[in-house]
Amino acid sequence: MSEDTSTNVEQSAQTTEADSNVDYKTLYHQEVKNSKSQRGKKQELESKMEQLELKSEEDRQAKMIAEGKKDELLQEQSSRLKALEKELGAFKQAEDSQKAKLLEQIPEDDRMYYENMNIEQLQHFLSKSAAQPVNPPEVVQGRSMVDSNMNDYMKKDTKYQRDNYAAVLQKYAKNSRRTK
Repeated sequence: MSEDTSTNVEQSAQTTEADSNVDYKTLYHQEVKNSKSQRGKKQELESKMEQLELKSEEDRQAKMIAEGKKDELLQEQSSRLKALEKELGAFKQAEDSQKAKLLEQIPEDDRMYYENMNIEQLQHFLSKSAAQPVNPPEVVQGRSMVDSNMNDYMKKDTKYQRDNYAAVLQKYAKNSRRTK
């Protein structure tokens, strides 16, 4: 019983020593590389599977034509075409409503210039126009009528120096932040 506990203590001590020498950055990069390679393999297999499915469908259709079942094949394809057209109509409607919402964000006078843009272009345009530059708060707050030139400041009387010392310190603090 005492031997079991001593081996457990030794094993836990060994694992902590090994953990301290592990290069996590290298392990992370290895894991990322492994993940990228597995993703590539998965995409390759998916494309091969799609090709095989297309080939098997073509073979099935050729077999149906050879057996003289052209009418069944035409009926199958027309029903599939109707379903796809219905789905396409739903997507077109959703796209048109999204485009209308985006165009509503543009003033009416300018809408005629942007109607021909696709949705991605409109989203990009609106995101750029929404990010208009504004005056930084430092510029507005930094304006004051206080003369804070150090040489002129030292020539002023003591009362003026005491009253405006905080303004001089703020100016030098701002200048030191800009140079860093």
